[in-house]
Amino acid sequence: MTPKSRFALAAAAACLLSAPLLHAQEIKMSAEDKAKLDVYNTFRAEIDNFLPTVNLYEGVELPVTFPFRDVMAHVVVDVSFDGENALPFMLDTGAPTIVTNELLEERGGEIVFESPGLAGGGALIWTPTTLIPSAMIEGVLPITSLTAGAGWEAGGAFYCITQNGLLGAPAMRNGVWQIDYGANEITVAASVDQLDHIDGAITLPFFTKPDTVSPTPHVELQVGNGTLEFVVDTGGGIPLTINTEDLASVGVEVPEGAPQMANLAGGAAGSFEIALTALQLPVGIAGTEITTTVFVGDGMAPGVAGNMGHMFLKDFVVTFDWSSETMYLDPLAEDDVALGMTDSPAAGIGLQPDGSLMVTSMAVGGRADEAGLTLGEKVVAINGTDITSNAPDLYCDLSASGIETITTETGQTYDVSEIEGFLIGAE
Repeated sequence: MTPKSRFALAAAAACLLSAPLLHAQEIKMSAEDKAKLDVYNTFRAEIDNFLPTVNLYEGVELPVTFPFRDVMAHVVVDVSFDGENALPFMLDTGAPTIVTNELLEERGGEIVFESPGLAGGGALIWTPTTLIPSAMIEGVLPITSLTAGAGWEAGGAFYCITQNGLLGAPAMRNGVWQIDYGANEITVAASVDQLDHIDGAITLPFFTKPDTVSPTPHVELQVGNGTLEFVVDTGGGIPLTINTEDLASVGVEVPEGAPQMANLAGGAAGSFEIALTALQLPVGIAGTEITTTVFVGDGMAPGVAGNMGHMFLKDFVVTFDWSSETMYLDPLAEDDVALGMTDSPAAGIGLQPDGSLMVTSMAVGGRADEAGLTLGEKVVAINGTDITSNAPDLYCDLSASGIETITTETGQTYDVSEIEGFLIGAE
């Protein structure tokens, strides 16, 4: 398990229209920037009139149910923009809808706004959001005037999950979305009265940032002796995550000898190693205490204490009702215990920008670590299959069936299969 670039993506994407109104005097900008900023701030002020006109479910009687696929711990659905060619998209409550530039050029319409962000050196960059006239999810749920940002690039593990983009929170806000992780089905309803798994479920209020096109749910959970804020992130292939400082702020200490994952992350200055510690932690969810796996580390979720990701949510039937800002969590286990994650691969590999594969995560003290495997080693074979000539596609195919062994360019082969119970301190 690696933190991947998912955290950086979520932080950048979720900030669309969620920051306070910007003013020209706060930063040096060109005359063109100032003109764009005036348009942006005017749009922000009138957003309540805009939201009811986009991401609409027209020409369909709700509820409708359709399947999803679990691809590398992410929810994936097929979306068509021309009535024929269905493309895989990742369902992501933690971000707006984002698609490739090529898709927007083919299917997009007018640009409805451009949102500002800061680039290196303090310069402003502008990200357009466009209306796609129509889309169809899994052949049964039509969406008209779909708001979509540009610039999706399927780097790293996302190459295997979706090369097309994210279907984000804006596409979900006009209905009640129920994700049944047990049946791998999604039901979209007009109200919770049309759904099962509501009565008796944990009822958890959520809130969204004001004046936002992307209504990512934020929830408060009881941890230690306090309350912490989390982003609900179906697009994160992670359990509950908590920033180290936030965990300390509620009086929880990380015990010595807790299971650790070493991870190789990438940044502007190059690759660097970070550590994630796994804890089994009791967490209060709207008065219900559940013990679950929590990953603790630095920089887990900028602006909040952490993420509530796929590897936590998968233990429930999860319902999102944006009209009342309420989540319903119906545990799949009869004992209402959601362990989240207990096992861990001995090592994980990541796809690099040049198409090669590298060791990017390691169970500290696990069998691969003890055998001498190190972060950053180049991988040349998976399960005995040479991947040097077609690494990206072979990596996706072999990952789907399960990675048991890897061979590095040193010629050494390592067992990187799952270590049973590693994340709860057992093997």
